[in-house]
Formats: sequence, C-alpha cells, structure tokens
Amino acid sequence: MIPIYQKLIRPILFRLDAEIAHEQSVRLLGVVSKSKLLRKSIKSILGGHSNKQNCEVNCMGLHFPNRIGQAAGLDKDGRFPAISEALGFGHVEVGTVTPIPQSGNQKPRLFRLPESEALINRMGFNNMGVDSLVNRIQKTYSKNSRTIPLGINIGKGKETPIEQALDDYVSGYMAVADIADYVTINISSPNTADLRTLQKTTFLDPLLKGFRDIRQERQENTGKLTPPCLIKISPDEPFSLVEQIAGLITDYGFDGIIACNTSVHPPLEWNNKIIPNGGISGKPIGQKSNAVIKFIHRLTEGKLPIIGSGGIHDLESAQAKLDAGASLLQIYSSMVYRGPLWPSFLAKRIPLAKGW
Repeated sequence: MIPIYQKLIRPILFRLDAEIAHEQSVRLLGVVSKSKLLRKSIKSILGGHSNKQNCEVNCMGLHFPNRIGQAAGLDKDGRFPAISEALGFGHVEVGTVTPIPQSGNQKPRLFRLPESEALINRMGFNNMGVDSLVNRIQKTYSKNSRTIPLGINIGKGKETPIEQALDDYVSGYMAVADIADYVTINISSPNTADLRTLQKTTFLDPLLKGFRDIRQERQENTGKLTPPCLIKISPDEPFSLVEQIAGLITDYGFDGIIACNTSVHPPLEWNNKIIPNGGISGKPIGQKSNAVIKFIHRLTEGKLPIIGSGGIHDLESAQAKLDAGASLLQIYSSMVYRGPLWPSFLAKRIPLAKGW
C-alpha cells in the first residue's frame, strides 16, 4: 500500500503548494475522524496494535502500545488524533499551541525537498489557540475514549516578550493539564523570534523552576496528579549547552526530553544548494538527532526518558534512534513521503529498545 501512495497519490499532492496540500490532508483526516465506523474500519484493516506484545512499553508512568508517535506540527489544533490512533500510532502529540490564536509567519512558509526527503518550514506556531484545542479534544478525543497517550505541545506566543515566556507556558499548561496524558514545552522552534534563547541557562533556569512550582502548586491545590512534562530541544546547540539543559531538566523534576526539533543548519551536501530559510526536518537531520540522543542517554545513564525525533525514514533509521538511547520515537516528514500507512508499517516492525 505504501508504494501505491508513493506512485499514485503523492505525485498529485506534490503538484500543490506544500501548505495547501497539508491543509487539505488535515481537513480530510478531520472529516474521516468524525466517523466512528470509518475509524473502526481503518483500525481493523491495519490490524490495530495487533503486534503490541512485541512493541508495547511503559514509560513516564504511561502505557504505549508501540514506540511510534506522531510528532507535533502535523496536527497543530487537535483536529484528527482519533484517526491517527486508527492509523497505528502508539501516541499522538498535537500542537504547538499558544495561549491565544495566531496566524504565524508570512506565506509561503512550508517547502518540500523531495530529492532529500526533507521539509523546510517557518510556520511560526500558527494555531487556533489553546481554548479551541481543549474544546475540540474534550468533544472528540476525551481521555475515556482513547487507547493511546495524547501529548500536547505548548509554546510562547509570537508577541510575548521572552522575559514573560513563563506566563505563556503556565497559561498553556493550566489549560491542557486535565486533558493531556503528557505535556511538552517547546523552547526550540527556530521560527518564533528569540524562542531558542530560552535554552540558555540564564533563561531556562528560572523558566523551569517557575514551571515546576506551578505544577506543584496545582497538585497541592487540586489534588490532581500532574501529567508528565517534557522539554523539546534543538539539534543545533553545542553539547556543553545540552549538558546544562539536561541537568536543569533533571534538577527540576521534569519527566523526559524530546530530541530533537528542526535544524537551521543545512547538511554539508547542501553547500551549493539554494534553499528557503526555516527549520529543516526529515532525512538530512537524522545523524545530528542521533548524536544528541546518544549524548543525553550516556550523560543521564539512561535514567531520563528520551523521545527520538528527526530523520526517521526507514526501519534502519528508526532502530538507530533506539540504539542511541531513545525510549520512544516520533515521525512527521516521513508521513509526507511515505503516506498514512507508514506509522502502522513501522510500528509493527520495531523491536524492543534497550533498557526500557
């Protein structure tokens, strides 16, 4: 079925502007997701998580039927997580979502590089706002209606000064904490001005400390358990900074790390290629992501759960991330190049990772 997508469907989609094709696909998946019969049929045809005895894993206090997750960005507003579950994902992460709606950066802002199986985006956290996402998830994908973990990725608004970033992250967290199985704090997108500055310890230390205090306060005031919280980092930082980030994440009781976001540094083989500005995802950043995963895994002696993201394009590249120390995996760009059956195909063929 994957070759059918690549030979028949993908050429049609690739005739369209990349963002238009994405939006049309999202709308279609949203429509299909509303039909319980269609969701059940798709899940039945694909075999659901029939191979889960070989793939399931417990991580961060959550149960995952397999190791393959949908990365943030594919479904920014939570429009089709139920269909993603039916397609075979073992977890779904929606977002990035901000406290209020925002249109993102100027178009065009999403580009394909088919010869490299890569995408370049400078979207800028375009989304309908956290309240819209929460309402949609409550109606269409509530906790008692899903069988896989749902992560919600939260970000800082474009107009929020970097010094007030904590306010946005706290606002987003408080809005989603009751409906998310885990929450990801995105401090590493290259497409919101100054956002990556938050990875520097002078900003990150007070940000994580403040966020930890809010989590504790919420739990004390409500008696509700706080969902696991992860930090998503950039693949472009020196290992000296990655070491500091991992130390702060551990010190302030965060539950895991996602490595990595998109890269702004083109690979060496692109030296003579003119490309748009933006974050690079897909096959070209695989080795860079693996190096970060391996470094964090060794640094933390395997005690900090890592979700590996960036550059998974076949079974070997997925296994390489597990071998580097990832507990779970996430894909996005390879869905564009391999189609909607790709997560099920991949999930059923990935064995147990080491150490989990």
